[in-house]
Amino acid sequence: MTIESLKYHIKPNEFEKLPVDWEEVFGRKAPLFVEIGFGNGEFLIYLAKEYPNVNIVGFELSLTSFVKAQKKLYDEGIENVRLVMTDGRFGLRELFTDNSVKKVYVNFPCPWSKKGHEDRRVTAGDFVETLASVLEMGGEFELATDDERYASEVHELLSKSDFFGVEPIHINPDRKVKTRYERKWIEDGRTIHIIRAKKVKNVSVKRLTWEESAVHVKIESLNEERIPSLKGKVYKGKNDRVFVVKEVFKDFDGEKYYMKIISSDKGFDQHYNLILEKKRNFWVLKIDSTCQPYRTPAVKWSLYKIKEELSNQFARFK
Repeated sequence: MTIESLKYHIKPNEFEKLPVDWEEVFGRKAPLFVEIGFGNGEFLIYLAKEYPNVNIVGFELSLTSFVKAQKKLYDEGIENVRLVMTDGRFGLRELFTDNSVKKVYVNFPCPWSKKGHEDRRVTAGDFVETLASVLEMGGEFELATDDERYASEVHELLSKSDFFGVEPIHINPDRKVKTRYERKWIEDGRTIHIIRAKKVKNVSVKRLTWEESAVHVKIESLNEERIPSLKGKVYKGKNDRVFVVKEVFKDFDGEKYYMKIISSDKGFDQHYNLILEKKRNFWVLKIDSTCQPYRTPAVKWSLYKIKEELSNQFARFK
């Protein structure tokens, strides 16, 4: 992979403000397509070539797939695609404004068939509402799967919604492009199911990251003896927000502490570091700029909760 191929990678967590201004990112105004879970990028490249006048955003969590896709896009000379490494459910909700996306594609997501794993599905939680929020009126959603039961469940989920008109499930359609998995599974004799739906009603969902938020807090009176005791503590708050202090490290001169944090907002997990630094007559607790998380409620809460734990003004924690 060359340095030039890195141009496709967009890091919205480092942006000052969300949602993303996609016109600025692409350098032009154009309709938006989104693919959630783009794998090695075959379908993205097809879309980019088939629709040169469309801006396309792909989401993927696999680093291996991400690197392969970047290389392929560069080798093909594609200019109208950008990639984001994050959970597609989160990215679709947080990075796009209402009524801004023309099409959303999901190709062969894991159906998570085991009982208790349903919340891991791409279509779980508030996905239908998010989809209806970001799609423009008449915008389309397409999902491909080889799992008949999952196809039926997704079709029923969309059909019960007031926001979509849903076509009958398409069986083994002759799509212009087939992913590597799709070709393999067709060769194995599996049946391919395609769900297509069109938005017919508007809705707006609440975003977790759009509000202004501080990246540091000031602690006027800090009890330094409490700092090591934070290690291993789990904090649970309202609306399913959680964070854990995994490690606490002290630098050599004793003027700075580092804390490794894992936070979760309704299942969206992030790893990041907080720095507690001593100033002349106060301390500052801030997010480490080398590993910027999205400013979700759990991330913001971790700053204020740790301040509360360490501050002498909160007597109940003494």
